[in-house]
Amino acid sequence: MLKLDPAECPNRGEGVVREPVGALRLGLLLRSAAGRLPLLHEAQALCQRRVIEQHELWRHPPLDADGLAVVLVGGLGSTPTLLSPLEDLLRRLGCQVKVAPVRLGIGCGEMTAQLVEAALVELTEAVSAPAVVIAHSRGGQFARAVALRRPELLRGLITLGAPLTRMLAVHPLLLAQIAALGAAGALGVPGLLRPGCRWGGCCARLRADLAAPFPEGLPFLSVYSRTDRVVDWRSSCDPAARHQEVRTSHGGLIWDPVGLTAIVDELVHLLATSSPAVQDPADQRLVA
Repeated sequence: MLKLDPAECPNRGEGVVREPVGALRLGLLLRSAAGRLPLLHEAQALCQRRVIEQHELWRHPPLDADGLAVVLVGGLGSTPTLLSPLEDLLRRLGCQVKVAPVRLGIGCGEMTAQLVEAALVELTEAVSAPAVVIAHSRGGQFARAVALRRPELLRGLITLGAPLTRMLAVHPLLLAQIAALGAAGALGVPGLLRPGCRWGGCCARLRADLAAPFPEGLPFLSVYSRTDRVVDWRSSCDPAARHQEVRTSHGGLIWDPVGLTAIVDELVHLLATSSPAVQDPADQRLVA
């Protein structure tokens, strides 16, 4: 694994809605396509699951997390299958894992960020301790915003191939698919992002949170790959984060042994250097 010289990083209604038939068909088609958004080379790499299960990291977990709470946040086109290698490894390490319901990551950014926040609140209240948030791709945008809103609920943030400094720093093919999703959303197809998510008021808070100063003292690691064909690695270089470079694909950040090792190393670091928050019985809130 390689570490990046910081100098190389850039600075910083009610009732039934009647939809047009064409828009509905387009929406259904795009919803189906969204589940296949990862490029072919990413999907093929899922075959490495057997390789992962034979790796020392899997066979002999180097960490006993002792119930560490972890919220896992997927990105655009994220499915349980794509997240399962990382989720299963975290459970093998002794983590209590909750997968945030991002719904393929194709909806309104602000609404999805609120779903991530609700998942974080639910898990931290259940365990009476803060959680580590691990977020892939677009999920990193949601996670960074939630970290600003509820820093007392986080023990640390790890983003993986997340476009943090430029929201649309993605491959042109994926950008075209995002534009098509936005067009369908503008036509009234429910559950899809809309052009207003990029420029309008619905996601103004999310955009502001992505540019805002990160909470001081909250550990933040951004893992990226220069061989990522989906997200421009430069957009992962949030000035507020520590940066770690690995050699893998975009999807490999969540199921390649190289990407998984970077995550485990950061969990070891967090457990060694940070202390969990305690619950204040007076107001039932987590305080640092």
